[in-house]
Amino acid sequence: PSPDACPGGNTTLPGMCHSGMSSGAPSPTVAKPDAAFPSPPMSPVPKPSGHLEASPKDSEAEEENSDEEDDEDEAPNEDAGPGSTAVYAPPTPTGSLVHQWAEDLPEVKPTDDQTVRVFCGVWNLHGKPAPADVGPWLLTKPGHHIYVVGTCECERSIEKSMIWKDKSRWETQVKHHLGEDYRMIKSHNMSAIHVMVFVHRHLWRYVWDIKSAQVATGFANFVGNKGGAQIGFSIGHTSMLFTTAHLAAHANKMKLRTQNLARILTDSTLRRDKTRSGVHEDYDRVFFMGDLNPRVSARRSDVDQWLQAREFERCLERDQLRPLLLADSAGQADAAAGFWPHFQEAAINFPPTYKFDAHTDRYDSSKKQRVPSWTDRILWKRDPQVRAKAYGSVQCLQSSDHRPIFAQFEVTVDLTEWEGAQSEANGGKKSSSVCTLQ
Repeated sequence: PSPDACPGGNTTLPGMCHSGMSSGAPSPTVAKPDAAFPSPPMSPVPKPSGHLEASPKDSEAEEENSDEEDDEDEAPNEDAGPGSTAVYAPPTPTGSLVHQWAEDLPEVKPTDDQTVRVFCGVWNLHGKPAPADVGPWLLTKPGHHIYVVGTCECERSIEKSMIWKDKSRWETQVKHHLGEDYRMIKSHNMSAIHVMVFVHRHLWRYVWDIKSAQVATGFANFVGNKGGAQIGFSIGHTSMLFTTAHLAAHANKMKLRTQNLARILTDSTLRRDKTRSGVHEDYDRVFFMGDLNPRVSARRSDVDQWLQAREFERCLERDQLRPLLLADSAGQADAAAGFWPHFQEAAINFPPTYKFDAHTDRYDSSKKQRVPSWTDRILWKRDPQVRAKAYGSVQCLQSSDHRPIFAQFEVTVDLTEWEGAQSEANGGKKSSSVCTLQ
């Protein structure tokens, strides 16, 4: 059995594997305390039957390689405090946290308020291949009309991806996982940053104007070790843009991450109207996700105690990203927040997704003692036509030092009187053409 397989591999009963929020109502921008669950004593989460434990020797060797290749190398945390090295991610509460609709994936109708289901998944794989079974993360029950899968450092490290960036094996794996009802309309890869979009057959006839782009924000804004990969397309009369990004590392680089965001939005070749502030204003529905790298600005020892008591909110109060998303919520723009206030996020009710010891649910026990943080995020442009239904992490996939995350959405699109791409290009007017052969 795969060491990363969830117990039984059952994606319809993910309570043993998933952690997060699920709601039938639109989600708030800020997280609320997770008071619904008791605070169990800290202990390692039991491994499924057949779990393969790495030997101490293998673990030490992997840690050495990790330190050599880790682009997020940081100085040791002097504020770690005693007992930090034995802290584990809180056990996942029982019960499904995946949103389940009352009906199977419905066919779409040519209306101006058609709802489509969108699934977004993000994972930094730390230079490793994805596990053979990605079912616990890329959920097929329930089904979604659109799947957007974004990865960082998938299959190989950043350094190796600069030379060999091919991700065809990974794309084929996801294609086979989703099945023949889905078609990959586009993928884009920039070094180790990759994004792909799959669309269900119910929507094939409505999809058009498919484009992709990339914006590097690495060294000299040229190297693609950091930046964003983008896919834009339209469904009927509604345009959509999805960006997978890997932003600057290190706890003290939030200002640089804000600059990274600005560059990705303003320098994108997908921009249509240069008089607007960025590409996010050129598309109707916009999602921005990936390893955005915000950290929790607190002592490691304090964070360990809060996590042990499942006091996520105390950690989130020190999250670097959340105040930037809310910077103009009172109607007062904050220049230091950059473009972040244009986006929002669902409530976070899952443990920090970074940084774990390899093949365990134990947070970083190396000499660096990195503070557990929610580095992996899924955001969307503020829009009442986008409604978050669930936001969570997958705790049982442990091949990386990050945990994968996912979000489920209902998104309203306009399919009314759709006559095809040519009609849309002509402003909705029907056109005719004549060809004469002599």
